[in-house]
Amino acid sequence: MSDIKTFTFIFQDNEYQSQEKIESRGYKRAVKSFQNKYPKATDVEVIWYKDNVELQKKQKLPLGRKKKLGR
Repeated sequence: MSDIKTFTFIFQDNEYQSQEKIESRGYKRAVKSFQNKYPKATDVEVIWYKDNVELQKKQKLPLGRKKKLGR
């Protein structure tokens, strides 16, 4: 039973504010997928729904193990 959620990423792209919707099973998978598409982004606002309640979080990027990110 895989519950696929839609995560909306709002980020500043040069002078414009952009949105990207990613469907994923979990928050961390969605953020990592977003990081691969936009490697230059430094922070992003993420909005998703859980039990019909809107949740949002400001996420600093990159997300992951600091030891392995520099490779």
